[in-house]
Amino acid sequence: MTDLAVDVQGVSKRFKRHSDRRNSLKERIVRGKAKNSVDFWAVRDVSLQIPKGSVYGLIGHNGSGKSTLLKMLAGIYRPSDGTITTDGRVAALIELGAGFHPDMTGRENIALNGSILGLSRKEINAVTDEIIDFSGLSEFINDPVKHYSSGMYVRLGFSVAVHMKPDVLLVDEVLAVGDEEFQRKCFDHLYSLRRAGKTIVVVSHGLGQLEGLCDEIAWLDHGSMIEHGPAVQTIESYLRKVNADEAARNPMVSATRGEADDGSRAGDQSARITKAEVLDADGSPITHAETGTTFTIRMGLQVPEEILGPNVRVALQHDSGTLVAMPNNHRWGVDFGMIQGDHTVNFAIVGNPLLPGRYRAHIDVFDYTGSRLLDSWNDALEFAVRSQRGEIGQGLVELPVEITFE
Repeated sequence: MTDLAVDVQGVSKRFKRHSDRRNSLKERIVRGKAKNSVDFWAVRDVSLQIPKGSVYGLIGHNGSGKSTLLKMLAGIYRPSDGTITTDGRVAALIELGAGFHPDMTGRENIALNGSILGLSRKEINAVTDEIIDFSGLSEFINDPVKHYSSGMYVRLGFSVAVHMKPDVLLVDEVLAVGDEEFQRKCFDHLYSLRRAGKTIVVVSHGLGQLEGLCDEIAWLDHGSMIEHGPAVQTIESYLRKVNADEAARNPMVSATRGEADDGSRAGDQSARITKAEVLDADGSPITHAETGTTFTIRMGLQVPEEILGPNVRVALQHDSGTLVAMPNNHRWGVDFGMIQGDHTVNFAIVGNPLLPGRYRAHIDVFDYTGSRLLDSWNDALEFAVRSQRGEIGQGLVELPVEITFE
């Protein structure tokens, strides 16, 4: 254990589930002990080793066993099988307000938590002002915490946990409750703890944050360890599985113009977009596009009478309302010439730079001069962009950046 902060060997956690659970003492007396119990394994045969001074992440779907494993690391649960060895003082921020007495003030709860973690009165007094300042709750620190909002609970809980000189800090998803300013302050402090050589174990669904913060990540699924290793590699494997599951559930991205649309769409209708769909690089329909992978928006173009090559424009809009781009065939030097009848127009988004999120495609058709509108299909397509990495919330597009260091 000289180089390990946490050593988990073959750990499992079993709970009992009762189909005829007794919810009160009266029921237990009248109906007797509950029967038909079923074993539920929240964590099953998990082994991992966390080096000192590292940041380790736990990811997986809700109910995968992440929080249960974290509670075993904190000593809240005892493993049903296996062993957990930790080196040094462990501080945990696992549940909102865990360890707080509702009738005690914020200041009194700081002293209470410090004594639980084994700090002397002198050590607690030395960090109390720093905790209050970090939490930003000086105005309310002498009020009972039962009057605190959920965000105030998080502020005080995190501030106490990180300032009690932990050797191992366990952090669950509760940071997501805090406001943006406090979340940034929290992550800045986590980085400072990392630089100070402290060990941090984080459970989060914020994959982009974990990618930048963690050295290694473990992926849990239904209580079992699926993969563990470098952060980027593990997140990519996890998102491949998530994307594949989403693709199996969702229909292909396509839309067909109905006859009822004929009188409601703008333009003189001398050319009409009749259908639209999203295809992969091989021309197969897909349920979502992926960042960095070429996809195609294919449109059916119907021209009743011969016209000179129209200008087709696709406006890509993020779900937030931001216009991302408006490519059109004239701008890219593609002239359709004199056309009539039914045709297909393909817009290939090469190396798709769109970052994960939901997008809409609006399709307009202008005449050759670009001054006369022939057809306009608003919200022709709505589709998701996913990624094998964690760029959610990191912007709209991935720029082709070249980085050098001297």
